Amino acid sequence: MNTIKGVYIVYLKWVLLLLVAGLTGTLQAQEEEADEPEKADAIMELRFKEANNTAKFLTAIVKAEVDEFYQPMEGVEVRFYRKEAAPENLIGSSKTNAKGAAICDLEEDEATFFGADPDFVYLATIENSDTYNDLEEMITVAESDFSMDLQTEDDTRQILISLQGIDENGEQVPVADAEVGIYVTRLFGLLRVSEDMEFTDEDGSLLIDFPADIPGDENGMVTIVAKVDEHERYGFLELRKKIDWGVPVVIDQSMYERELWSSRANAPWYLIVIVNAVLIGIWGSILYIIYEVAQIKKIGRQAQKA
Repeated sequence: MNTIKGVYIVYLKWVLLLLVAGLTGTLQAQEEEADEPEKADAIMELRFKEANNTAKFLTAIVKAEVDEFYQPMEGVEVRFYRKEAAPENLIGSSKTNAKGAAICDLEEDEATFFGADPDFVYLATIENSDTYNDLEEMITVAESDFSMDLQTEDDTRQILISLQGIDENGEQVPVADAEVGIYVTRLFGLLRVSEDMEFTDEDGSLLIDFPADIPGDENGMVTIVAKVDEHERYGFLELRKKIDWGVPVVIDQSMYERELWSSRANAPWYLIVIVNAVLIGIWGSILYIIYEVAQIKKIGRQAQKA
């Protein structure tokens, strides 16, 4: 009987030890999970842009949900790859700016990456981030020839756009129905030349007339911008050319004369002298009063000592 009781007690001890060990392990696991911050999900948009058929770069825009709205995230490290996300294919890395954009400039040798294969694959990734889960975005782009010619015919100023691409066989073909925007640069942005977006024809060409009433600088110079925004095969394309097709701006020199209605920097000399004399008189009076009050206190202390 005592033997059975002893076995029973040993059995209960082992059960209690196992329960305590299991509870301790569960608590430790919960503490470790609590120590590890929960990562958020982010979204990313990857763009390929080519400017003036020379500068090529990638832009990755990272956003995350904040207060039920997706906002640009600053300071997120993004890595850029060719073909696949492998260390040997790493192009570079960059952190997002205040607009959530991380930019990777393609070096000169990268600018000639198009070879036998007309398409090329780029990837942008977020890896091992302390704040966000791993993320990967991929785009496929192809080589293109985007050109803009400025010509004058019968006193009509015309802009000729041509967009040629490379097909799957590596042959040059016209890109039809490509949406092209024509603008001129302004102080705080771009001014559209035509009211509607224009499209290339079956030859990949587009011809529009340039308005004769667009203001330029004092020499009539304007910068004309042709843009293809987010073509499904060729990405973002942009061309800029400067020409004297604008209306020269006449600068009003009266604004620089010293008159009563001019800016503060061009105020008349007599007004500057009068205002400063008044200010000196006022401050001089205040300082004189302070001096006299100090002298009265000094005389009072001397009288008390006497």
